[in-house]
Amino acid sequence: MAGTNHIPTSAELVSVTDLCTQFGVSRDWVYKRVAAKAEDRLPFVRLGRLIRFRSEEVRAYLELRQTAETNGSLLATDGIARANGRRKRSMARKRFQKGHVRLRNTSDPYWEGFYWEDLRLTDNQVVRKQRAINLGRSTEVPSKKLAERKLAEKLAEVNDIDYRPRPVTTVKDFVDMRYKKLILPLRKRTTRHGYEVVLAHHILPEFGAMQLVDVTGEDVQAFVTRKSGCGLAWNTVKNIIYVFSAVYAAAVKFGYLKVNPVRSVEMSQEPVKYQAKLPRDKEIQQLQNELDEPYRTMVWLACATGVRVSELLALRWRSIDWVHSCLWVREAVHNGEIDSPKTHRSQRPIRLSRSDLVRLKKFRKARPRSNDEDWLFLNTRGTAPFLADNVLERIIRPAVKKLGITHVTWHLLRHWHTTVLHDEGVSIKVTQERLGHSRAETTMKHYVHLSQQADREAANAVSRRLRRGSKTRNSRSFVSRIVSRTAIAGSEQT
Repeated sequence: MAGTNHIPTSAELVSVTDLCTQFGVSRDWVYKRVAAKAEDRLPFVRLGRLIRFRSEEVRAYLELRQTAETNGSLLATDGIARANGRRKRSMARKRFQKGHVRLRNTSDPYWEGFYWEDLRLTDNQVVRKQRAINLGRSTEVPSKKLAERKLAEKLAEVNDIDYRPRPVTTVKDFVDMRYKKLILPLRKRTTRHGYEVVLAHHILPEFGAMQLVDVTGEDVQAFVTRKSGCGLAWNTVKNIIYVFSAVYAAAVKFGYLKVNPVRSVEMSQEPVKYQAKLPRDKEIQQLQNELDEPYRTMVWLACATGVRVSELLALRWRSIDWVHSCLWVREAVHNGEIDSPKTHRSQRPIRLSRSDLVRLKKFRKARPRSNDEDWLFLNTRGTAPFLADNVLERIIRPAVKKLGITHVTWHLLRHWHTTVLHDEGVSIKVTQERLGHSRAETTMKHYVHLSQQADREAANAVSRRLRRGSKTRNSRSFVSRIVSRTAIAGSEQT
């Protein structure tokens, strides 16, 4: 046993774990060099049953045993020797595991496999943890040999020569310390808000305390199935899966694990959706007549242009091009904060008619103090645009209820605009550009409603074709009867 006459204090000594962290070696490498039969023993101090080390002695031990083959030290290269600037194999031989299996004799017997895995904690300390995994029921894996073979497949990653200890953290810590700081700020404000709501109300209450690497596809599938069965809308469950998958995609990118367990999740079939009933043209006019300014112009301009309400309330007077008769959408407002529109296609000009421009000029004359940088729809305090939800809940819906007309929302007015363009025969490409959609499929699938007038015209068109065919058949039978009678009369004369 190496040492001096000086009796070291506990503060001067380090444990096996601390030694591994300090010099970048494995526990196996250390224990092989303190064994009784080791040829070149590592200097250590025995305190009862414990083994402790002096950092200076270990450092001197390593420096003296540098070889020409490696031409480097563990200290200078974090446990990886280098020659001529190129990476060489680690001087500490990597542990190769076979693990072990056992049959659990429960009511439904199954094979359980055990192995060790190195994990890197948040303070960069590397610890070894034993893992237990279910290898399958005894009916599926009938022999121990097959169970060991399945365990070997699981251990292929751990035994890989390039394997490195993975960072370990809980789902909540990863979301708070990594995802929300590195990924979420890159998203738009509305997207960030939606993600934060899903994380706070659905994902973190269920998985927040679990280790990130311990969440399996089976856990996520059970979670999704339970959410689908508790009355949540199909699209809500879809959004939960999308957000959860985005979190794990970031974890894979940052090296916390190799497989995203959320990708394998399945959803139930999308239910049949019925489009909301649109207000009729007469009801739109009734609503405008009921409202005072500036709410009347808000509703009219939303119907005339089909813009999103976030784009409508962010319009400034400089957004209107009086010379080229168009309105430019360049900004959007969300809860009082100015942002860019939803997508790059959303920054667009929208053509206005002459009557539209006349109405907007009258609206501006009623506000003589406004300048080009002012918003069209400034709140009553004159500090910012109106809040869309406040206008809808406090002004529009009470007016709709008073009139007894069809339910109205900002988004339904956008649908109404799209349906009018479709019924009037406007090209789908033009409609797509006015709405700012990146795909025409979105416009046709979700925004065009079947109006009563178009439905009647379709029924009348089919009916006319059927009646025309019936008249043709009747005329042909009449002609054939006349021809047959003429032939009979001729034969009788003969």
